[in-house]
Amino acid sequence: MSIWSRGDRTGRVEEALLMLEGQGIIDGLDILLAEDKPYRVRVPAGIVHMDEDEASMFALGAVVGAFGGVARAGTSARSGD
Repeated sequence: MSIWSRGDRTGRVEEALLMLEGQGIIDGLDILLAEDKPYRVRVPAGIVHMDEDEASMFALGAVVGAFGGVARAGTSARSGD
């Protein structure tokens, strides 16, 4: 079973960014497929233009930044630390 509804990498990157937007981690998203850097991610500092590789690494970093502390807290609570 997969959590992704789209099977290709481009679709998964788009879904990841849309999930970040839905969670309020990013302020907005525009995708202009005809551009060299089609992903326009709005964050408090401004708009970041990214290609697919950059957008995938951004999504990973945003998830770790947003949820890493919660995951670590849950791990230490389970291990009895």
